[in-house]
Amino acid sequence: MRRHTYPQAERFILSREFFGMKLGLDNITQFLDSIGDPQRSYPTIHLAGTNGKGSCAAMLANILRRAGYKTGLFTSPHLVEFRERIRIDGRMIPRSAVTRFVDRHRQTLVKKNSLFLN
Repeated sequence: MRRHTYPQAERFILSREFFGMKLGLDNITQFLDSIGDPQRSYPTIHLAGTNGKGSCAAMLANILRRAGYKTGLFTSPHLVEFRERIRIDGRMIPRSAVTRFVDRHRQTLVKKNSLFLN
């Protein structure tokens, strides 16, 4: 398994955005299936719509955190640093979490003819 530095891991993740937008959930559904559907192991609230999702998600995460729940929050895009997008209990995830994710899943994401990148 390749070991990435944080800047390498961040560049790899952000480079995936340049493969173009593909509407629908097929790519992420297939990727999550290939890594064991981790999102099914905890309760999730998914916000959708045109406007206000980031604000609504931040407020909801704060309400739940103050009520004693452990919260995870993903928003996009980031303003300054990639890790702003992913927060656990209000704090950006550590750089080591980003590098571990890329180290563990890079091969799956770059498979030739991978549907995740189409």
